[in-house]
Order: sequence, then structure tokens, then C-alpha cells
Amino acid sequence: MAGGDAVTSAAQAIETVFRNSNGASTLEDALRLFVGGALDVPTMDEVELLKAGCKLPEVVISWSPTSEFLKHLAINGYTRMHRFAALPSRKRPRWFLPQAHGRHPVDGFEIYAPFSPSGRLMKAITVKLRKTAWQGWVGDNVLIASRTALPIESLVSDITGESQLIFSLSLGTPGTFQKLTVQVMRSDGSILGYLKMPLTNGARQRLRHEGTFLRKLSGFPKLQAHIPRLLFADSWRGNDIVFQSALEGETGPVSFTQLHEDFLQKLQSCQPSVSPGETVIRDTASKWEKIAPHLGARWQNLGKEALRIAARELRAIAVPCGIQHGDLTPWNTRLHQGRLAIFDWESGSSNAPNLWDRFHFLAQTECVLNKKPEVREQPDLREQNRGLYLLYLLHSTAQTAEEEAKQFAIDYREEQMIRYVSAASGRLPT
Repeated sequence: MAGGDAVTSAAQAIETVFRNSNGASTLEDALRLFVGGALDVPTMDEVELLKAGCKLPEVVISWSPTSEFLKHLAINGYTRMHRFAALPSRKRPRWFLPQAHGRHPVDGFEIYAPFSPSGRLMKAITVKLRKTAWQGWVGDNVLIASRTALPIESLVSDITGESQLIFSLSLGTPGTFQKLTVQVMRSDGSILGYLKMPLTNGARQRLRHEGTFLRKLSGFPKLQAHIPRLLFADSWRGNDIVFQSALEGETGPVSFTQLHEDFLQKLQSCQPSVSPGETVIRDTASKWEKIAPHLGARWQNLGKEALRIAARELRAIAVPCGIQHGDLTPWNTRLHQGRLAIFDWESGSSNAPNLWDRFHFLAQTECVLNKKPEVREQPDLREQNRGLYLLYLLHSTAQTAEEEAKQFAIDYREEQMIRYVSAASGRLPT
């Protein structure tokens, strides 16, 4: 494949996978957050910076700098420089991958683990091109230069003891809970951990919760081998951030296996409880009723019927509950030496129905990956626990709507709701 063809293929693959990406304002916010949260760090034009007598700021953010400009910065004492390739582009950024120089280019793209064929193709092309150390494929790149260590470098060095650091950045999915995720690496590319920083108020609350929740989980010895180590979780320069260790291994299975079952039993045994069915119904209804008016009359009717069926089937039932991950999916798991480990505990709960994590895994693999359960995966689990499954669907739909997820995720839950409500009531809801 010729160089120009490779560039075109990579660009087309990335644009195809991420047609709806972040805008300029999110980009500016993310870069300023990365350099320390200072709002007075401008993205400056080279011509302006090169003017005679121009007072250079403490941190310079510059797009596609020329060799002349790099020399100018070096002369003026900017000894610390981070250069990133912007993907898919500066106009629609999603990731910033390090442009490391030397014999062994750093990958930095471990921060993205795609499951779709188009996503896998895009990543494979990108990684292959990066391994060549050829920089011609990069469309947009950005330089962050400073005279001294960035605050984020100082923080990570204090925590890890490492002084030579490389970073990859992911701006995440636009929405209420968007965050900047920073993959922190040694100079050889080995991953030290992941630093999460909020881009919205909703994300700030979630990260605060995740830090508290991981701290709680780490107090259970039986869970320590299955969760990231919490390296830092506190307010930093006006933001609540979380820094946690990387988990070893490959992405976990896309089918619900005995490994998942064993982990959930271990997790739920840490703080087991029992809730009356009426309590689970009431709590679910409270969450659902906040979002239902925004989903339209059809959804409101479905919700009412689902709550009615759940009340009929669970009124006299004691529901086993315990600690819940809240977003158990293949892309939030790692498999290493026969052991399953789980990350992304932002949606964790201390007292949720035990079956909800199982329901969520099945729902997400069906919805996102079109993965249908096999016979050995307990295909009757949802039918046998229809009342709890309907409550899960209401809770999950409310959360999905809050997260401004793609419409297909809502549509899938609507199809499931209609199917199980109809089976229980013998009629199709209007």
C-alpha cells in the first residue's frame, strides 16, 4: 500500500467510525484541562508568537508547528514538549496520540478497544502506520510546550516515582458525562495507569463517586485482584479527578461465562442484602418518572404497564441485592491468567438487585455487538425473572437517556420492553 493510499484509508476509516465527534470548544477545554486547568492558556498563532518582543506564556499550545518555531521555543527555554497526532482531525477530535521520536515509537492507542469491524479496521490501520515511525500520515498535530513540568506531570511523578512520562488523550463521547481520559505511560510505552478528568459537571459527580466507590471496594481483600488500584482520587486544581492503575490482560469474553458468574458472586457476597420487592419498585419508579416525560407518550404507557406487572410479580418477593458494577460489558473487562478484572466503576451501586449486572451484560452485547445468547447462557434468565427484568429495563433506559446515548440503545430497550410486557399482559401496549 502506498503512503498516500494508507493516509486516505486511515482517514476514511476514522471518519466513518466517528462521524459525530467533539467540536472546537470541547477540544479547547480538554487541552486546557490537560495542561492544568488554566483558562488563560491560549492556543497561539506562530506568527504572533514569533513577533519581536512577544512575551511567551508559561505553556504554549500550537497546532502543526514549524521547525523554525520549535527552535524558537528551545532558545526561549521550553525544554519540555509533548506532540500529539489529533484523530480523526482538529475539527472533530477524539484522541491525541503521542508523536514519540526514536527507534521504538510508542503506540498509545491502547486507550481505545473497539468491537465493531469498522472500529477494528480503523485502529489496525492507525497502529500499523504508527509502527513505521512515518509521520506523513498525520493530518493535524498539536504541540504543548512548557519551561517546567506541567502540573499533571508533577502529580503523576509524585504518585508513581516516574519522571519520564508520555501521554495519550481520549476526549470521550460527547454528552452529559463526558470526561478526558489520559493514558499515562513510561518512556518505553508501558502503561502506568489511567487518569480521568471531568469535562462536564455530570462527569465531575461521577468521578467523585467512582473514587469513593473504588476506595470502598479496595477494602474487600477478595476483590483486590479484580479491580484497578486507586492511585489518586481527590480535588485537583478545582476538579475531581481519578487516577487508577491499568489492568493487565486482553479484553474479556463477549459471552457471559462462568468467569463472570464467579466474579459477580464474589462481588455480591461482600455486602449482601435483601430488599422488599415494593422497595425496588418504588426506587425504580422514582428514577424512571424523572426521565419518562422526555421520552414521549408511548414510553410513558410502557413504563406504567411495566411497573404494574412488576408490582404484581414482586409484591411479596424479597429481592437479593448487593454491590453492583452498573456497566458490566466486555469492553469494561480484562482477562488475565484465567481471572476476570473489571474497570470503569462510575455507575457502581452498593445495593442493587443481583440480577441487574447479568441483565446489563446480555443487553449490551445484544444491543451493541448483536451477540445473541447461546443455550448454555441461560436464555430463560430474563423470562424467569420478568418483573426484575422489566425494572432493569426502566432503570437502564432512564440512565441511557441521561447519558444521551445513541438512539439505537433506546430503541433496543423499547423492543425488549414491548416483548416482555406483551408476554406478561397478553396484549400489545399502546
